Amino acid sequence: MKEELQAFAEKLQSYLDPASDTHQKLVQKGLLLYRQQLVSKKNISQNIISAKVQDVTPVQVSLDLENPENSSCSCPQEGICRHQMALFFSVYNQIGSVFDWVQEWKKHDSSFAILKNMRRGSDLVSEQTPVPLSGHEAWIHRFHKAFNNLDIQNEYVLEEKLRVTYNRLIEYAPVEREWRPLYHLFAAYHTLKEANEICVRNHFQTHEAFFSFMLEEADDALKKLSISVLPFAFDSYIAYLREDCTTLLNTKTFHSSELAELYMLLWTSLFKQTIWRKLELERLQSETIQNERMILAKIYLSILCGKDEIALSAMKTLDKNIIYFSQYWFQYLKTQKAYSRLIKYIHAMIPFISDYLSKLKNDFDSYAFMRMFFRTIDENMLADHHPLLLERIYIEFLPFSYTQYNEYLIVKQKFRTWVELQHLTGRDIELVDKYKLETVAKTEPQLVMPLYHAAVEHLLESRTRDAYKRSVRYLKKLRALYKKQKKLNAWDIYFDDLLLKTKRLRAFHEECRRGKLIDA
Repeated sequence: MKEELQAFAEKLQSYLDPASDTHQKLVQKGLLLYRQQLVSKKNISQNIISAKVQDVTPVQVSLDLENPENSSCSCPQEGICRHQMALFFSVYNQIGSVFDWVQEWKKHDSSFAILKNMRRGSDLVSEQTPVPLSGHEAWIHRFHKAFNNLDIQNEYVLEEKLRVTYNRLIEYAPVEREWRPLYHLFAAYHTLKEANEICVRNHFQTHEAFFSFMLEEADDALKKLSISVLPFAFDSYIAYLREDCTTLLNTKTFHSSELAELYMLLWTSLFKQTIWRKLELERLQSETIQNERMILAKIYLSILCGKDEIALSAMKTLDKNIIYFSQYWFQYLKTQKAYSRLIKYIHAMIPFISDYLSKLKNDFDSYAFMRMFFRTIDENMLADHHPLLLERIYIEFLPFSYTQYNEYLIVKQKFRTWVELQHLTGRDIELVDKYKLETVAKTEPQLVMPLYHAAVEHLLESRTRDAYKRSVRYLKKLRALYKKQKKLNAWDIYFDDLLLKTKRLRAFHEECRRGKLIDA
């Protein structure tokens, strides 16, 4: 057990970095709990040591001497916590000096003598040999070492280990505020790449959620970087990313979409210089082997460079998967207010959308996709600049575009077309928005009357008391509409004919009397 505990102590020194704030606090608070003798009920079983630590609330702690990443605590903190440190110090005191361990740990950072009165620690995998605290090479070395130490044998624990490692890397971020977003971007970028290598190496294919999470982290860092002028000190870091991101397009992967999306995020928000984009487009065009990610990248760089003919031509070589990435193209052209260019791409996407909708498994997904699509293309812009195209899209993708088309026709006061839409989609009048129905009835009452007539006929076919009650409500609405148009004679003819047709439906006639449509 002594050898295992000594090995654990050495591993712990490599995990904790004395140059960052959080882990200095972890070590100090762990020492405080240990010195106050708040560790009790220790139990040793093979390579697992467990105990109770009395903090503000008591917690149960266990240390895995073989795999420190598997150590746990019932407190809410992820990764190594002060309670695990307290238990470690309590058991380490039996084989060595806790004071000597802390002093040895401090020596891991050559700058500690200067910073000890200013900073505290973090939870990050440290190097076995001294590495500079700045420079992208040092960052990358730290990232690589962190993931190299992961022992991945079970696909179902991979995501948890990746998240813990990423959180440790983030805690090592520079203390300078302007550097933190750049460090976060590097951490997210390399975590995604390292995760991809692990998945490919082990044939793991079920971690879309983690890759999506890392994309969100990268996007968040890029947004923070984009709101301020980047200092010259960032130049070498950005140059590295600009050169290295090309590997996202040709590396082996089970997550092709996520890698392509990360590439697009970088070229949208970080690499904004025109000359950089033109050079990248030339490089992509010169590639002899063109996979789907490269074609997508070429389309996007062509759009960024204003080379629409190249992009539109390349689009023809792809299938429905292009749909997912079109949101980036639409979003960029919208922010540039390049509406005439945007309309070209919307035209070009219509066949892909039809193919995509035909492959979806259920109507719910189709409706959800159309909602996303209309948000992306900006309906208001199309309504102002190209209403004919917008109506073509609405009609092309019915019934999945019903909600948007329904609203559009009311706003544009195209009431006749609105009524035709209700007939076309077989919409039950009870499912039609009452406000919209009343809006049309006030302006052009004759248009909505067929809807009420159809509803009454449909309800009478049901031959139920409830249906008769509802049909009477619609008949009273109809009578009001006839009266508004001063056509009560026509109403009398219609209603007398209806009573004659339904003379065997006594329950219906009773409801008509209760509704005062028939005199008692």
